[in-house]
Amino acid sequence: MGLFQTLIEQSRLPTGRLGRIMLRIMNNAHRSLTLWGLSKLQPCQNVLDVSCGGGNAILLMAESGKFECIYGIDYSPDAVFLANTKNQNHVENGIVSIVQATVLKLPYQNDFFDAITTFQSHYHWPDILLAMHEIYRVLKPEGQFVLVAEIYKIKYHMKEYNDIDKTRTLFEDSGFKSIDLLSNQKHNCITGYK
Repeated sequence: MGLFQTLIEQSRLPTGRLGRIMLRIMNNAHRSLTLWGLSKLQPCQNVLDVSCGGGNAILLMAESGKFECIYGIDYSPDAVFLANTKNQNHVENGIVSIVQATVLKLPYQNDFFDAITTFQSHYHWPDILLAMHEIYRVLKPEGQFVLVAEIYKIKYHMKEYNDIDKTRTLFEDSGFKSIDLLSNQKHNCITGYK
């Protein structure tokens, strides 16, 4: 496997020393994108960050004071460890809970979350439709799902749903009723309401 392919694999499933380095890089590199996406999120009680990586979005949500309980999941044990470390004070205070899990089988009851976010990750999910249905399942009625990603990464990684209109179709196919699309030169932010 070449260097480029290794880095792509580490962005999908960070493992080991290189994975932990990648998580820290992604936390820093995606900060402005994450802040932009979080600005679209309404204050609420329970919010879930899917594929939380190094935990930067969770930390920003916890520091905002807009959310009572913030949950995070990631498939990578190294990501979960780093995210828990980054958010240690909030975890100890009971505001944050981060666990290892897959988006294809979320470990939460139906209609649990007021809001769900994902940043720079949906293009790595092995079954995008199943993942979207799982997100819809655990989202409360009228709940908000905010998906944010760089356009070039969507186009590179995804064969389907690789532009803003096709992403709207993905949300519609997953059951979302109201969908807001925001796009600038580099990023997409898609918000769906159950």
